[in-house]
Amino acid sequence: MNLTIKIAITGALLAGMAVPAYAAKEMTNEKSGAKAEHGKQHHGREFGKHGRHHNAMMGGHGILMTFDTNGDGRVTQIEIDEYRGNSLAKFDTDGNGSLTLSEYEALWLAAMREKMVDRFQYLDADGNALVTTEEFKRPYANMVRHMDKNGDGVLSREHEKKGALSR
Repeated sequence: MNLTIKIAITGALLAGMAVPAYAAKEMTNEKSGAKAEHGKQHHGREFGKHGRHHNAMMGGHGILMTFDTNGDGRVTQIEIDEYRGNSLAKFDTDGNGSLTLSEYEALWLAAMREKMVDRFQYLDADGNALVTTEEFKRPYANMVRHMDKNGDGVLSREHEKKGALSR
């Protein structure tokens, strides 16, 4: 399997994980009446050094934060089902109880927006809400050095065949 396919599969898997996280954030905002501010702050998180935060769905408390709709500190299957139904209904613009591809696309893009903001914050090393060329290059700055198993300073199909380009 080549590197491009691996990256595409990883992206698709991450996208699938983001949808529940976006829905959790939206429901939390609706419950609290919070509105996201734009500019130096987004989704309640300030831009900072690397701007990272943990997704609401990661870890045990995230499930409670997401699905505990009555706030009793416990989650039932009824709450999960109700929450998921409400999430679908939010993007079901024609009200037919199911999502068309374009309705699902809206849900997916909304979920990916949070991931995009997270990635932007990660790249924005100095926290100034701007990603410079140097900051954009930083995550890949040593890629060839780290992946070049034969020390020739080049990544090639031979590296890929030998598994050197897999992560």
